[in-house]
Amino acid sequence: MEALRRPALPEDAVRYRLLAAAAAGPGGEALLRRCAELALVRFAPLLAACVWQRQPLRLRYGPGRGEIPAHLGGTTVFGDNVEDEWFIVYVLREITREFPGLAARIDDNDGEFLLIEAADFLPKWLNPETSENREC
Repeated sequence: MEALRRPALPEDAVRYRLLAAAAAGPGGEALLRRCAELALVRFAPLLAACVWQRQPLRLRYGPGRGEIPAHLGGTTVFGDNVEDEWFIVYVLREITREFPGLAARIDDNDGEFLLIEAADFLPKWLNPETSENREC
């Protein structure tokens, strides 16, 4: 059912969102826009040094709609260079380190690929029946 609500991504694209619990209240849009501005200024040297295959990382304000809260996000087409996708993961990780009130979500045409990658490192005993409310 969730796939019906989200537009399909091309095979060579990644979608990302930065969410903040504090953005749910009054002034949420201004807070998110200010975070985007500060993050882009803070990481400008890193982003400017990158030679992007097709499109650069772009953070834009996205208003809340339905189950998706207000957020900063974007979609980047990385073409044949999957390294751009992993660089975006790195930048989002660094942004959430710099701004602890933000949480990142990233997916591509395979879904939440970080969860897919992490699956190889989970304990063998962990499965959906034994993993509710667990932190490993």
